[in-house]
Amino acid sequence: MIVYVYERLEVLPAEIVHDLPGGERRRIQRASGYRWIVVNGRVTMRDGVQTGVCSGALLRHGGGAG
Repeated sequence: MIVYVYERLEVLPAEIVHDLPGGERRRIQRASGYRWIVVNGRVTMRDGVQTGVCSGALLRHGGGAG
């Protein structure tokens, strides 16, 4: 579930971050205006800040885990 403020939704400029192994770079693009992101009933982002909760599962090749 995603809770947002429609009037405040905005795509921010693209950035390059060096957070991959060996200092490799990748391009990211953030957004603003999101209040909460809830995954499996737990808040994973609050006002654009990650809460440290990892309640989802990685999907590979279009399938779920298990």
